[in-house]
Amino acid sequence: VGRAVHVVAIHTIRDPDSFFRAIEAEPLPQGMALHTTLPNEDSSRMVCLWEADSLEDVEQLVNRTVGEFSDNEFFQVRPDATQGLPVLTA
Repeated sequence: VGRAVHVVAIHTIRDPDSFFRAIEAEPLPQGMALHTTLPNEDSSRMVCLWEADSLEDVEQLVNRTVGEFSDNEFFQVRPDATQGLPVLTA
């Protein structure tokens, strides 16, 4: 198992009610943490900060859970160029 990474997910949400219901219904797998969720005022966009073993793990979980309700973009955070990033727990 590799070292954990931070991943940002950017969501363009087509169906906010279904999107948030799907999130509430899906338990997080062991080894993954959702540190921050930042929705805009009308819930049409949201940015999330994840901790996981890989970007692919986050991408698979998010697309499986809310992919039918949103368009999702992902990137792995470059830790040496951040400010205020939570300490990795894994």
